[in-house]
Amino acid sequence: MAAETYAKAGVDVKRAEEFVKRLKNQSLRQGHETLWEAAGGYAAVYPVSASRAVAVTTDGVGTKLLVANELSKFDTIGIDLVAMCANDLICVGAQPTIFLDYFAIGKLEDNVADEVIAGIVKGCDQAGMLLAGGETAEMPGLYAPGHFDLAGFALGLVSKSKLITGCEIRPGQKLIGVASSGIHSNGLSLARKVIADDKASWHDLLTPTLIYVEPVNEILGRRPEAIKGMAHITGGGWRNLFRLNDHVGFHFENRLPVPDILQKIGQTVPEEEMYKTFNMGMGLGIITDDSHQQLVLDCFNEAGFTAQVVGSVTDKPGVITIAGSQIVIKEE
Repeated sequence: MAAETYAKAGVDVKRAEEFVKRLKNQSLRQGHETLWEAAGGYAAVYPVSASRAVAVTTDGVGTKLLVANELSKFDTIGIDLVAMCANDLICVGAQPTIFLDYFAIGKLEDNVADEVIAGIVKGCDQAGMLLAGGETAEMPGLYAPGHFDLAGFALGLVSKSKLITGCEIRPGQKLIGVASSGIHSNGLSLARKVIADDKASWHDLLTPTLIYVEPVNEILGRRPEAIKGMAHITGGGWRNLFRLNDHVGFHFENRLPVPDILQKIGQTVPEEEMYKTFNMGMGLGIITDDSHQQLVLDCFNEAGFTAQVVGSVTDKPGVITIAGSQIVIKEE
């Protein structure tokens, strides 16, 4: 069987990144210069005063919806929806506050809608957010029977002193990895193709994305200078680390345990492609210095997450190396 890739599964990450660049150029207008620059492009940060800003972001859960449909299980994808937005907000130092949802379906089915919304509410509770509103749209003819789409929109608050810009990232600083709960909400198109005939494993694909808000809020409340950069590992896999600073690279000495479902997918997908597509056990990457390393570890581990030092920042821009492996991940 030929090795599978994300592109063969129908998702061209590089082409999508090129589209985003074109979109940014087309949308550029006078006034964009007032936005505060934040690391990674995880959220737009709009100042409301000299010291305070709102951060806004939007996301979805991708083809995880098809897995939910296949299994007729809809109570977890709402958690994923909130997680994808809330975890992006904390990457710029914002405290998530408000969430809105968009639920579009051909014909409204109460049992499906109720389960989806229940998941969104649960996710908001985990993130400390209010579900302040949203939109439910019935569009017969646009969506096939039983199919629907979800999008989330989130707002957070950030002070200038807690804004994470990535500009303080330096070679020699530590990279802390926080464990994922599974595949989270990216790479599902490739995962579904690889395990298409292994329906017993499909339930593992629905394990909800972890929400990392609580320990990050704790760290930023106590020592905002502790976090030099933070990457939510979503589409693009470990290449998300490159978004934080153009002048550095990363070396991994250790790796967090890879969830069983990802190990199974890795039997068919080349190792390098796995790291470029999936989180490979690391849902969040945090860059800190020696003096704050223990604080970061303690805040996550005491909150029930698994966190450990996995590597360090290097002076090789756009390059990730992994000890004990021939894999070298480069920025494309």
